[in-house]
Amino acid sequence: MLKSYVTLLVTALLATVSYADVNVVTTIKPLQLIAQAVIKDHGSVSSIVDPQQSPHHFSLSPSDRIALARADLAVWIGPEFETHLQDFFLQSALRAKTITAIDIDGLQRHYISEGQLDAHLWLDSSNALKIAAQITEQVSAIDSSNAIYYRQNLENFETEIAQANQQIARKFEAATTVRYAVYHNAYQYFEQQFSLQHDIVILRDPETQPGIREIVQLRERINQRQPSCLLLEIDSSEELIATVLSGHELKSIVVDLLGTNVSTNVSNDLSTEATSIESGYSKFIANIADDFYECLYE
Repeated sequence: MLKSYVTLLVTALLATVSYADVNVVTTIKPLQLIAQAVIKDHGSVSSIVDPQQSPHHFSLSPSDRIALARADLAVWIGPEFETHLQDFFLQSALRAKTITAIDIDGLQRHYISEGQLDAHLWLDSSNALKIAAQITEQVSAIDSSNAIYYRQNLENFETEIAQANQQIARKFEAATTVRYAVYHNAYQYFEQQFSLQHDIVILRDPETQPGIREIVQLRERINQRQPSCLLLEIDSSEELIATVLSGHELKSIVVDLLGTNVSTNVSNDLSTEATSIESGYSKFIANIADDFYECLYE
């Protein structure tokens, strides 16, 4: 009798924690934050690229390869962004359980130059929702017993993003006349979503440093246009910035495009009355909005 009771108890406990087997591995932290909004505590979500590292030049360690091989679902942006990972992700064994974000239908797409896609697509929250929808579909197939839970989380995420977008849009209602410069043209997904437009780009190609002639032209444009500030990235070259500014005093704000300091711990509140900043991704986008606001207004 006791043995039967223990067996039933263990079975019940295993049933309640079966979702812990769902294992999602992403490349960059913003994708982790998006996946976490869907998975919450019904599995594990991790990222392999340290936010302090450049995803463009990141190479897989043996432990990264093992983590991806063991994952139920792997999510990356695509070969245009994680350049050094494409040979691994395009292997047939991994391809079947991989979401390549850049291939998702219906994404907003912007280009750095003709034919060169800007791969920072997670900075547009409408793209984040499409990625989340794809993740929801995949994990619901993997863990069908919790499909309703994942779909409810997606619906809550959609509501949350709509509320967050309204808050951000109100921040920038009068921002269209403010001039500002950017280190690299990496913000246009966020900018176009909220009707913002930078005036000067310091580094057009992150793989190529500007020559003397271009630096002179940049100095002239800065003196002429008098931008209110310069938006930098975490890995911006201090030497290049000093060379371009050449003594010109310009407020600089570092924008964290990879969510370095954003927690992945999120609320599990499924009510529609939850606050508008519940998920790590919403906090991430709100932080970027705050950085832009500090640049333009403070």
